[in-house]
Amino acid sequence: MRSARLFLLVLVAAAALAVAAGAAAMRPGPVEDGTLSVRDGRAVLQLRLTGGVIGRFARGKLTVTEPAVGASTIVVRGARRTRYVNARTTVYQGANIRYRLSSNRRFTVRIDATKINLSAVGLGDGWLDGRGNMERGIYFDGSYSLNGEAYRSLPDEREPIELAAVPTDE
Repeated sequence: MRSARLFLLVLVAAAALAVAAGAAAMRPGPVEDGTLSVRDGRAVLQLRLTGGVIGRFARGKLTVTEPAVGASTIVVRGARRTRYVNARTTVYQGANIRYRLSSNRRFTVRIDATKINLSAVGLGDGWLDGRGNMERGIYFDGSYSLNGEAYRSLPDEREPIELAAVPTDE
């Protein structure tokens, strides 16, 4: 009787270890920073990320919402008009605006502009919406590369994106 209990206990323990090992094997690897690059964009885009964004645009509007806590770097040059919406949100408008934004906490960046050139690195999400318009003769609205993929045309309708890269086993 005692050996039967011991055998049953060993069997249950072995099954539990097998389930745990299977679950660990199914878990994805650690997530690393993703990237977004936009070239000559005519678009509206929004990013919510922890990381950094650097770029410029020819004409338009940049809205930055800082995190409630944490260190942030916000450098914007060339804005003709700056409007403080609240303690955390600032809107910059004008032509030939250059910007550098970074934070160790999640912040939000929204850009509605033409000739957008930007690079973003970090973890987060957002969306892209190109401004191509065949009726107005605007066929090219720029291109983008997400998480190291090949460049492609900005989407004509709002498309969600995620900045995150799962490392490969190379």
